[in-house]
Amino acid sequence: MDRDTELHLIERLLAHVDADTRDLAPALVERPVREYLDPVRFGEEQEALFRAHPVVVGHTAQLPEPGSFFTHDHSGVPIVVTRNEAGALQAFLNVCRHRGGKAAGQACGSAKRMTCAYHGWTYDLDGRLRGLPLADGFDGLDREAYGLVPVPVAERHGLIYVRPRPGGPIDLDRFLGGISAEVADEPVAAHLLASRSWEVACNWKVLLDNFLELYHLATLHASNIGPMFEPNRILFDDYGPNRRRVDARRSIRSLAGQPREQWRLLDHALRTYFLFPNTQTFWTQDYFSWLSVWPVAIDRTVCTQLIVADWAADTDRRRAHLQTNLDLFDLTLGEDFAMSEEVQRGLGSGANETVLFGRHEHGAAAVYGAVDEALGRWRCGESVDAW
Repeated sequence: MDRDTELHLIERLLAHVDADTRDLAPALVERPVREYLDPVRFGEEQEALFRAHPVVVGHTAQLPEPGSFFTHDHSGVPIVVTRNEAGALQAFLNVCRHRGGKAAGQACGSAKRMTCAYHGWTYDLDGRLRGLPLADGFDGLDREAYGLVPVPVAERHGLIYVRPRPGGPIDLDRFLGGISAEVADEPVAAHLLASRSWEVACNWKVLLDNFLELYHLATLHASNIGPMFEPNRILFDDYGPNRRRVDARRSIRSLAGQPREQWRLLDHALRTYFLFPNTQTFWTQDYFSWLSVWPVAIDRTVCTQLIVADWAADTDRRRAHLQTNLDLFDLTLGEDFAMSEEVQRGLGSGANETVLFGRHEHGAAAVYGAVDEALGRWRCGESVDAW
């Protein structure tokens, strides 16, 4: 983020504090409850948003050197992402071409070969079939035709994007829009500090709704992070289907009496970006984190979190600092997960016909325009390569 943008955001927050105002959505929004309960729609969302659309699957820190790989299953399609011996990033369907087992069975690692645990077929990090036991049983097999199936992959600003379906390249400039330029000068963190996941008994949109608004912060999180932030004092800016949000900490008020050259946004606010359809990134003073929600079933969602930094947790002090942050995440996310499960039960009760988003819940409501557009394109059979 350039300095002019940083100062402008601080000025906007201070103006809201001074006038006791907030960014508001233009109107109330209501969505049918059935969108959270309909199995047909759920299947369409999986196909349109998590198969045909680029999704964030990892970070550069997970592939620190040539020979590194990691696997990803949360989109519902098994994926393996590799950095080959030349350092090039590649991604494949993690499916052995023999009988469909996983070519790479480990979650991550460093190796020159990936071997299917079923019959021992072996592939290199470029996806080429390199070996198979008792090869005389496959006389005449064209090995070049039985390499792993590639899927589009791209890397930008430390994040790794995959479209979990074979096709043309991912146009990240089009997908990221103005966000790309804004984070272009951010340093790429080199150390993976934590990788975690949880399964939550709710529709994926219930959990996403929770993460995209701070209206609940003062009540649901009153005993932990709620008092740290200005009550719903948030800036919203849209970048197509993606959006930026800046959450003011109460300490923002101290900047009113300081020289502008001393202003630093991350000292007094949390800067987040929502990357459609399911990922929210967080920039803090000393680490970068993101949360993604992945639909498993109509009432079951996996939430994943990765935390990276430009420092390693290699001293007692740093490990303690990391653990303090993980404990705070566990506390607040535990409250979010419990409430999301309660909301899912409430939606299934028949009490409400719609889900209501107020003007303070701008982020949660705004995403549905992009969801509707993506579903419309998919239903019309538009080429996924254009997304």
